[in-house]
Amino acid sequence: MFQYIRVQMIHPCQAKCVWCSTYRKNPQFRALEKSGHAEDFHNAYIDIIAKYRPKEVFISGGEPLLYPKIESFLKTIAQHTEVIHIFTSYQFNRRVMDRFSKMSLPVDKIILNHTPIYFEPERWEKLTRGFPFEIYIDNVRKAAKLPMRKRFKFIINHSQFHDEVARFQQLIEPNQTCEISLKVINDQGAGLGVETMRRTSERVQERIYDLDTILKEAGWGDRVRPKTSVDVMKDVIKSGQIEQCVYRKKPLELRLAYYKGSPDKKVLKYRYCPYFPPDFGHKLHLGRDDISKLGKNYHKGPFRDHCGKCRMLNYKQPAK
Repeated sequence: MFQYIRVQMIHPCQAKCVWCSTYRKNPQFRALEKSGHAEDFHNAYIDIIAKYRPKEVFISGGEPLLYPKIESFLKTIAQHTEVIHIFTSYQFNRRVMDRFSKMSLPVDKIILNHTPIYFEPERWEKLTRGFPFEIYIDNVRKAAKLPMRKRFKFIINHSQFHDEVARFQQLIEPNQTCEISLKVINDQGAGLGVETMRRTSERVQERIYDLDTILKEAGWGDRVRPKTSVDVMKDVIKSGQIEQCVYRKKPLELRLAYYKGSPDKKVLKYRYCPYFPPDFGHKLHLGRDDISKLGKNYHKGPFRDHCGKCRMLNYKQPAK
């Protein structure tokens, strides 16, 4: 039913990036791991993926590469999907990449995803609250040499976009297993990104309609660019008409994230679009709600009432 399913691993992230609030869930994640109830969430993900058999699964966190059982989790879900995207910050001890490289994994199905931020030491350390740039670069270099595909998602809003791509190639020396994807800034919660989205809307309007050309101009050559949700949202950004949004028309995506956890109450929040307002989401109570509810609720349609708060509308070109 769903082409894409995204899940959030219940394991703490060591990164504390200024644009992200996920690390604030670390105390809850640690408590759930200590009690053993984190696995209730992970087992639910496996059941949901097995039921809906999406084309692609996206694994975020926390930090998936730090999750102790990531190897067995990946092997299990690989039986039910064609592609597995793992989102990682690369902000961890160098030994983590060494350990990951030795795992027996379905490398033909895995893509390591990462959003680079400038590739410039001073700005990087400020935005990550001091994580050592040299360790980060070492981890990315190690990842670049792994046999699975790597996808680096650059942000087209940035005025220094071309310089970022150049620095990336100089510092990492990416091979043919590495690819560049493009994204726009998305509000990560509590209006954190709204001001930036509106301030850079004109730049987005200029660039979003010819993404292949701007990437080529940035020096990435003629490599094929993987399509992302930015491509399918072009018409909405251009017109501001949410009725054109593909996420409203068919069940493309299911996003699952941790909402609440205790021994007697384990709750996931779920939504059907990457761009819903961050405070919105339906709730699935593990052990109480049947997972078929996830599919049925899409067709009932009440989530569409929230489309007027779509984050992408912050990029709508103002009427002249």
